[in-house]
Amino acid sequence: MLVSSPNPCPLCGASSAAALSQIHLSDVWQAYAEQWATSFSDDVIAKYGNGPVALRRCSRCELEWFDPALEGDSTFYSQLFTGGITYETWRWEFDQAAQRIADGARVVEVGSGEGAFLRSVLPRCRSAEAIEKNPRAADLLRAAGIKVSEDDVRSDALVRPGRADVVCAFQVLEHVADVRGFLSALATIVVPGGEILLSVPNRERFRQGMEPNDCPPHHLSRWSPRQFTAVAEVLGLDLALVEYQPPSLSHARASRQRSVRTTLRPVTGPRVAQWAGRATARVRMPERRHARLAAEGRFPSQGEYGHTMFAVLRRRG
Repeated sequence: MLVSSPNPCPLCGASSAAALSQIHLSDVWQAYAEQWATSFSDDVIAKYGNGPVALRRCSRCELEWFDPALEGDSTFYSQLFTGGITYETWRWEFDQAAQRIADGARVVEVGSGEGAFLRSVLPRCRSAEAIEKNPRAADLLRAAGIKVSEDDVRSDALVRPGRADVVCAFQVLEHVADVRGFLSALATIVVPGGEILLSVPNRERFRQGMEPNDCPPHHLSRWSPRQFTAVAEVLGLDLALVEYQPPSLSHARASRQRSVRTTLRPVTGPRVAQWAGRATARVRMPERRHARLAAEGRFPSQGEYGHTMFAVLRRRG
């Protein structure tokens, strides 16, 4: 059912949205403790609370976002990385993005973390700069010889517009409350004809149970391919490319196992259904077939996706 949301869509500004579900932050805190051995101080929990947060889907651009938008602050993130969660040393989209960086390019990455991507392309860039608000990560970037700004990207863009041939933001959009303002800042930093490289988690990926990292205060929105078209329309950019990470072998098998198990359980009971699902998944998705489907990019046509989507948008001019 469509309702008028007191807070408009953070991407396109539409005021009508479907109410999809609610989550309770008490469940998020518990899931962090159980899945990642990560606990938060009483002050952090008091700031965000334990109560419900609504998940809405925009009627115009179909972005899903949490309302209210409880954006994680520096204290939340400093405590988030005290358990089993760490910065990734490499991501699937880094390989896709590296192909877009020409020799001599001026590159700015927003939300660089410890700089795995920038370090990899630094030798062939005319300049490489990070915008990173985590003080510890910023220090590591400076130690690697990378120029760092700890300012908010929106204020940074106003002061120093049009300074990059490529602007990157990998796995950042889903953390941002002001989605449109953030994207507008990226478009301001890049020169006319330059490219904006984005990656976000794909909400259509295979999922199991509560994922605390896909909830506030960590993630504030959930994305599907349709939103990249909306980004281009809202900001007057050209959408040049969208690519999809293939599902892992374990997830490709798990989706098939789930289908068989659901069908057989009423007939055979849970134990036999579980065994039959596992055996069928291995037969239908051997390692070699999975590798071939992934290499040929055929999983998306079957409605199967891995964790990440990668998009390239180009500023007109």
